[in-house]
Amino acid sequence: MAKKLDFDKEKNNRNDNVIEEIMQADFPLPKQAEDAKNEAFSRIREMAAASGHTENTENMVQRLQEKSTGSSGKKSTGTAKSHKKFKTVYKTALGLTAAAAVFSTVCITNPAFAENIPLVGNVFKQLGNSMGFYGDYSKYAKQLTDSAEDAELADTNESQEDGGNPQSAQAEDQNTTENNNADKTKDNESYSKTVDGTTVTLSEVYCNEMALYLSMTIHTEDKFPDTFITSDGKPNIKLSENSTVKYDYMDEKSNLFNAYLDGKMLDDNTYAGVLRIPVEDMTVDDAGWTKFYEVRNAFFKEKGIDVDSEDFSFDKLAQTLGMDEYSDENLPQVGGPAISDYVKDIKVPDRFAMELDLKDIVGTLPDDQDTTPDIPQDLRDEYNQKMAEHGISTDDADYESLTEEQKDLEHQFFTEMWNEYFERYPEAIEGNNRYNSWTLKGDWKFNVDVEKNTSDTVKKDVNVVDENGDGVLSITKTPFEITMKMQDPEAKYFAVMLDANGDIMPYGGVSNSNNTYAIQDRDISTVYIYLCDYYEYMDELKGYYWSDDYEEKAKTRTFKQLLDERAVAGTEVHFDTDK
Repeated sequence: MAKKLDFDKEKNNRNDNVIEEIMQADFPLPKQAEDAKNEAFSRIREMAAASGHTENTENMVQRLQEKSTGSSGKKSTGTAKSHKKFKTVYKTALGLTAAAAVFSTVCITNPAFAENIPLVGNVFKQLGNSMGFYGDYSKYAKQLTDSAEDAELADTNESQEDGGNPQSAQAEDQNTTENNNADKTKDNESYSKTVDGTTVTLSEVYCNEMALYLSMTIHTEDKFPDTFITSDGKPNIKLSENSTVKYDYMDEKSNLFNAYLDGKMLDDNTYAGVLRIPVEDMTVDDAGWTKFYEVRNAFFKEKGIDVDSEDFSFDKLAQTLGMDEYSDENLPQVGGPAISDYVKDIKVPDRFAMELDLKDIVGTLPDDQDTTPDIPQDLRDEYNQKMAEHGISTDDADYESLTEEQKDLEHQFFTEMWNEYFERYPEAIEGNNRYNSWTLKGDWKFNVDVEKNTSDTVKKDVNVVDENGDGVLSITKTPFEITMKMQDPEAKYFAVMLDANGDIMPYGGVSNSNNTYAIQDRDISTVYIYLCDYYEYMDELKGYYWSDDYEEKAKTRTFKQLLDERAVAGTEVHFDTDK
């Protein structure tokens, strides 16, 4: 299904408030960053002493120290314009050229310093509200590598436990250092892999009742490939369909389809993003479905239906089987197999392990670098000639006035043109190909232990349904999302959720988030759920909300009031109380 975009008119204003809170906060530097900063200031003083400008330089250093440590008693402020990247906090604090230059030199000449900047283990925080499903993950996500601060705290605690025996402390420190180094090496081997100059590092994992979120960084030795930026400002990057995941509660591994990452570039060589895997994709009984389809197709064959024939259609299938509309679920009604006889109902356990095998990272090229061949003129001419010979207009405006026979012919000629095109350019038939995409080749394997965190998760039955019981059965709210459980075998309906202010809730994910809304900064103390006729909603209702003059129209009738009048069913759900 095509991705749904969030055209939230108030989003920028709300984001300004979030940004202001972040920019007003104090960001203490790690110990090694503090040491490096002090070394930078010392070098500035040394250069000043040699040049005879000691007094002016000392004043500059004092101002810089106040900015970087907060010693002036004031917090740094900033606007949305200054909130471009949080690659490193000190880079903003030490904004003056002389100090920044010396400070950068310290980073380059002391690699250990750069490695201790806590990017890994804090990718969710780095991404902030650029994520679709943004929020404070620190209370819920498990870090997959220890931060420098944790290691330092562990060393401090162990020294205190030694009492005051210097020899014992020295021996313990040596053992502790060796053990910590071994643990860090193991962690790095487990969660950071480099293949052909591309390093993939897993950062955090969080799994609730609705989805698993896995944060990661991708770092390239050379400059990261230029990438198409989507309408919501995100690089269009995904894991290839050959990537697989194996959960220990499942019999077989499964492919990661549509595995787009939600993230951003941190610098020219580093991308940080999040892979979201819905729980329904983690519970697919592939072997069971394969068996069901084998039995189903055998049943079709008994009825004289060949699913591989060129003229196969579900309308013809339903007619042959005596069904109003075909669905696998209703096959038992006409003597066919039942899904439940072959497909197991699988639940995600509270604790599990998963084996990830990431095969290639793929990104879409910017439009100006897309080299997809145009349809050759000779194929266009052949298409136009066939249309002219049958008296069919090639003007799009005339299409609706064509007879059904003419439409069938147009479809035939159009298909023939494209078939010939793909014979000439076979690679172009793939969604991602050498014309429109770049690929980072590799095979990055990881093992990750996961523990579900269901804190602050609420499920409520809502039963926004029609007379047949089809519609929204329940909703589940986690700290970052609200998901509707739908029953709609004939795809007749479109479900809508509004926040407490009557605005449409945003879709948060770059993919894999159907019927799931991002909470972000919305007021969800009360949400309104509506079940609408699919075509009525798409053709009429949604346009009312997204129209340019909606604010004016809302003065007399809000979108909520329109849905109250037109929806098949609706209800309101309260999360602030138990009513």
